[in-house]
Amino acid sequence: MKPLPWAKSALALCVMGTLTACGGGGSSSAGEGDIADLPEPPPVVVVPPEESGITNTPLPIVESFGEYTGFDQSDTIDFFSPNYRALATADSSEYEDTRPAFYYPTCCFFDQDDPNMEVTVDNKERLGIVSDNGDPSLLISDARFTIGQTRSELAGDVKDPKKDSTPGDDGGSGWGELDLSEPYRISFCVASASGASSKTQVYVNNNTTGEANSIHGGGSVGSRLFDVETGSLVAGERVVINVPGDTYLQAGGDVVDNKSEVIGTEKSFLHFRVSSGGTAIIDDLLIEKQSEDGQSALPECTPFQPASPPDAPEAPTTFATDAQMAVSWGSVLGAATYDLAYSTSDDMSAAEVVAGLTDTSTTLTELDNGSTYYVWVRGVNNVGPGEWSASATGTPEAPVGDNCTPTTTVDPSATNGIIWSVYDGCTHPGDLGAVVINGSEQTNFSFGDDELEWFEVSPQGVMELDTLDGTSDTKPVGDLDGIVAAGAYPKHFTWIARIDNAKAVTQGARGFEIETHIDERRLKAILRPDSGKIQIEKFLAGEVTAEVEDLDFSDGYHTYQISFTVNDPAAGADNITAVVYRDGTEVGNFTGPGRSGGSASLFRIGEGSGSAFHANLDWLVWSDHAAADVTAEQLVGELPEGIGELDVYAGADTSAIFDENFNGVGLVEDTDAESGNFFDATYKAQSGDASKPMYFATGGSSRITVADGKLSLHDARFSIGDALQGTDTADTDTTGRGDLDLSMPYVITFDVVENPNTSVESGKCQVYVDNNTSSSSKSIHGGDSKVFESYAAVMADGEQPIGTVTVTSDPEAHIGTANSFLQLRCDSGTADNPVVIDNFKVRYQ
Repeated sequence: MKPLPWAKSALALCVMGTLTACGGGGSSSAGEGDIADLPEPPPVVVVPPEESGITNTPLPIVESFGEYTGFDQSDTIDFFSPNYRALATADSSEYEDTRPAFYYPTCCFFDQDDPNMEVTVDNKERLGIVSDNGDPSLLISDARFTIGQTRSELAGDVKDPKKDSTPGDDGGSGWGELDLSEPYRISFCVASASGASSKTQVYVNNNTTGEANSIHGGGSVGSRLFDVETGSLVAGERVVINVPGDTYLQAGGDVVDNKSEVIGTEKSFLHFRVSSGGTAIIDDLLIEKQSEDGQSALPECTPFQPASPPDAPEAPTTFATDAQMAVSWGSVLGAATYDLAYSTSDDMSAAEVVAGLTDTSTTLTELDNGSTYYVWVRGVNNVGPGEWSASATGTPEAPVGDNCTPTTTVDPSATNGIIWSVYDGCTHPGDLGAVVINGSEQTNFSFGDDELEWFEVSPQGVMELDTLDGTSDTKPVGDLDGIVAAGAYPKHFTWIARIDNAKAVTQGARGFEIETHIDERRLKAILRPDSGKIQIEKFLAGEVTAEVEDLDFSDGYHTYQISFTVNDPAAGADNITAVVYRDGTEVGNFTGPGRSGGSASLFRIGEGSGSAFHANLDWLVWSDHAAADVTAEQLVGELPEGIGELDVYAGADTSAIFDENFNGVGLVEDTDAESGNFFDATYKAQSGDASKPMYFATGGSSRITVADGKLSLHDARFSIGDALQGTDTADTDTTGRGDLDLSMPYVITFDVVENPNTSVESGKCQVYVDNNTSSSSKSIHGGDSKVFESYAAVMADGEQPIGTVTVTSDPEAHIGTANSFLQLRCDSGTADNPVVIDNFKVRYQ
């Protein structure tokens, strides 16, 4: 429960759930109101300070204690504070009061009964907010409090001027801010009452227990307006005190008192008391004028029903990240605090409990990555704990991923000791050093001069083969000799490549050829996006081509693996087995003699048929090591690190935080025929909540598109990994709320592949950390949340329009948390000039 600011509570007529006319609060189990509609309250009348210094609070005053749901000591402390409702006079510069509370406790509240001491509430069984199964009420037992009492300047040097004021005539007309100079009525519901020897009393302009200690003195028209045995109050009935007029304890009941005239002034306050030996629980307090315009229909009262423990909450929501997990849950009516339990088994007896949580969310830290955690929550109030919720689960995971830099050496694989040869796509395949043989020897594919031009390498480390224009009869291929060592049978050879043939599909073209010569047998694999096949040309007996059919090449990169095992041909003609994998799944298995006419040992890449070809190759690895003759699953974590996106073959990379190449599995790109799913959890969800999409358009969603494996944006912005999508960040934030662990120094990179912007006077692009707005200051990091900003025309490294953008965090002034998110933006100056990006990556330094 959050206290109301003074500015909102000082003059409030309706206190969060009082009158139905104001939105509810009262006796129903849901805390809804039960007092009938009232007209608009009269305006506040401000008396000039030089005349009185007091600002009047107008009638009616309505109080149903409706804000509270916890019913604990903190609720009581808040109710008797200015945070809940402050005196209207507190707004006056002429008024000084360290605690200008509209409801002021004159007993049993402050330590040693001294308002300068700590607020402790001596005994919550004497004075406090209690629960009627969800409906808050006020318990008074050997306790008392005032309503609308201002600080008397005539009180003298006393410990508490609002309790120990000088008795008798105060020399004026009072020191409260209630105008009780005209006929008025006080009424309240009795929820519960007991105590034959106790009195329940109401005073006007008297903060003591002596009737004569007031400007009104004693007697029938003195300061004591109400004085009955507490045990005579009737549960479920409304007490009505008319001044002047009759007082009765229930509708239609006997008159217990009568006041013949108005007792009060324009500057009055009221005092409620239940003496020792008695307890009263009251609700729906109403103080109103006895006039037709201000009259209120009296609500039905109900007897007090003792509270029960809170109901079990719904199962919580989890959001797991690196070694930690955020847990949140819905609030439960009547819960003052919450307990959370968690365990690595679905067994409450083994769970660790975190007790006394006052918020409906918390973060569990120092968890084991890869372990599934079960969590439960329950509500607790002054009756005790409720039932535990159903369990929810989450699995913290360490960041994984990879990156691409030119490869110079390759270590044997971690488990099987495979020695790989590598072409990583970062250098033209014909340049010396582009290829690393058997882990250490640097060489290159051999091309004719007329073949080199058909291969290009982008700054992003992707080698493109493009013969789509058909202007040459050249068959551009690159050769390597000596790829299989001499030795006994069986011989093994495996190659794996990551290739994108999406453009070839649109052109009806072929994709890529990788040809292996072993023992003068040709093993030529052809990617055929034009017909949806993988072919091993003339591999089967009778020179029949082996085919894997019905494949989709239109959705970007896929990883292909073909493993060959060559047995002694003397044992039989069909001595070669070929196993074909796509994205780690076996899609073909063939046995045949292979095609004749090969050289002794050769490896060839490119286009050897004279047909139109197009392919983007990220990387290619191969090995004749015996241990390479294993399944794709067994090669997970066995490929060289740093060659590019390893997809299903990737092992854990502790430097990687996030990767997006905008053509992942399951992506539906924006097309004329259908809308894309980039901003949908069906494409990519957050690790902590599978229902939350990783990406969220924070502005200009129609100007963000994904096509051809790239993202385009102009005058737009989107977030990555924001767990509270749709809720603006602010400079008052204290914790992170995202799916990315940026708690250590990091590097953000992405490639700008198209950029028509030319101006260096307008049109900027930015990267923010933990900020989903367009203002850099609205973040936990303040203005430092903007970690990158540049005119779009020169945004790439080296102030170029196209190329890699590198954003490196400063280890000395780190911006990020263990639960961070990012936002990318290109502002309105880029309108109609979309910046197209690819290969967005975040790595630890």
